[in-house]
Formats: sequence, C-alpha cells, structure tokens
Amino acid sequence: MAEDGINTKTTVVDPASWHLADQNAPIPLQQHPVYGLALQTFGATATQIVFSRSNQLIGTALLVHRKFFGLVRFTTLFRGPLWASPDIPNETKLACYKKLRHSFSPWCWNFLASLPETACSKETIAAFKGIGMKRVMTGFSTAWLDLRSDTQELRAALRGKWRNQLVKAEKSALTISIGGRKAHQYDWLLEKEQQQRSHRRYQATPLGLVPAFATAATPKSGCSILSVTALNGRQKVAGALFLLHGNSATYHIGWAGTEARTLNAQNRVLWEAMLALKEKGIRFLDLGGLNTADLSGIARFKLGTGAVPLTLAGAYI
Repeated sequence: MAEDGINTKTTVVDPASWHLADQNAPIPLQQHPVYGLALQTFGATATQIVFSRSNQLIGTALLVHRKFFGLVRFTTLFRGPLWASPDIPNETKLACYKKLRHSFSPWCWNFLASLPETACSKETIAAFKGIGMKRVMTGFSTAWLDLRSDTQELRAALRGKWRNQLVKAEKSALTISIGGRKAHQYDWLLEKEQQQRSHRRYQATPLGLVPAFATAATPKSGCSILSVTALNGRQKVAGALFLLHGNSATYHIGWAGTEARTLNAQNRVLWEAMLALKEKGIRFLDLGGLNTADLSGIARFKLGTGAVPLTLAGAYI
C-alpha cells in the first residue's frame, strides 16, 4: 500500500469554516475545533489537518501540540481523524495515518501519538503495525448513544431495570431544570465535581475546560453547554453537564447527592438530557469512559440507556 496521492494541508483551527461531510457519523469532542481552541487556555496549541486526494476531501484531524523544556514537541491525535464518508476504504485511511506519521520524527524531538476512533480488533492492530505504528497502550472503552430514533423508540431501548427506575423518578416530587446558557446555571456542578475529586482523590480533565469551552463556543461554532438539574423542593439532588459539539454531545460531569439513589434522580436527569439534546438537533451522545473493573455500577448505568459500548484500538507511536 502506498500513500502516494494523499495530500495534507495544515490549517488554523476555525470553527466557523470547519465542516464535515458525513453528518451521519458521531463527532468525538476531541476532534471538534472548539475543543482545540479551549485547550489553548492551558498552554497547548491546535492545528487542523485536511486529507484529500484529487481535490476530494478524505477527512480531517485535529492535532494538539505541546512543548516541553522548550525543545521536545509532543503532538496527539486523539479519537481521529474524522472521515468525510463511511465509504472511505481502509487502505485510504491507513495511507492517511502513514502520511501523517511520516511528517513527525523522534530524531528531531518531534513526537506523534495517535489514538484512533477505531474499534479494537486483531485485524486493526495488525493493520496499524503493517504501516509501522507501534501500539504502546490499550484502548479505553466508551459508549455511544444514538439519539436519531423518536422518543418512543428511545424509551423502548432502555433496559428494563433502568426504565423502571425512570418511571419511579417520574412519579416522585422531583422537578427538572434545563440550563447551560449562563454559567450560574451549572457552576454548582463544577463545585460538586471538585469536591468529589478531593474526596475520592482522583484526577480528570481540568474543570477549567468548561468555561474555556463556553468562551470558544460562539454561536457560529455549533457548540454550547447543556446542564440538567434535578430538584427535590428547592434542594439540588442530582445534575449533569453536557458539552455540545456539532452533531454530537459528551456527558462531561455528573453528580448525585445522598437522596438521589432513593429517588432514582440520575435516571431522570439523563433521560431529560436525552430529550433536550434531541430537541437541539444532537444526533449522538458520548456517555464517556466505561470502567467495568473499578466503576462497574456507573458502567451499568450508562449501558442501561441502550448505548453501544466501543473499545478503541489503543495508542500508537
């Protein structure tokens, strides 16, 4: 297989001019230009690579660059590229990876790590190995929920126990508030998340990503924030925050208080979010990582929505 004929063009990250031909494929958060702009708040830089052949678009890739010690340049391609059509042959996709990989050289302290949005299989791992990409880490698992069905079909796709819990929550005294346009509607969730991290001693995406994303998400970018709050009287008992990017959204933060489990509040929160996202034209929802070893309860909760699990092929250099 040769990479001849594949052209690459590096462009600035511009949400206003960015588009993808295949609107029937989900867009991971990490491949939307607004995400790249948000990361620049934390000292990174982002560029967009456009792959084409004979003036025909093949796909795009968002690259995030960081420098260490003023000399070492480390670039990541996380959950990309995004392909312009579902009919792009695997040989062409591999040629794009190979073309991109050859533009980096560890001998010049210029490193590239790729984490493709590709399902893990023996064939996939062998194909990447065949073009010289070395696997250095296994892939994580996530769950994509297709929101293109009508509401009745979405509800029917819920697993029985999950649906029963939702019914119980709907019969309770819970009220739901939908927000996201103003920071005060979701700042409390960021505070709760910070408390969770301190209490459980874990690290995750910087909480500053949310305000940075909100700042970068201009009306023309097709991005925004959605927050869902469940209240028992005036008391907030559960909530979730979603980042909206193109035709997709990502479940970014979730919190449930001590009352939430008894009331099944988080089932109601996620269901109301699904309906609100559909109303905004969102087609796909990324429910985030699945950790069946340490956080099996959360994984079961996510999969109870009818979401399809996906284990990615891993990280390659």
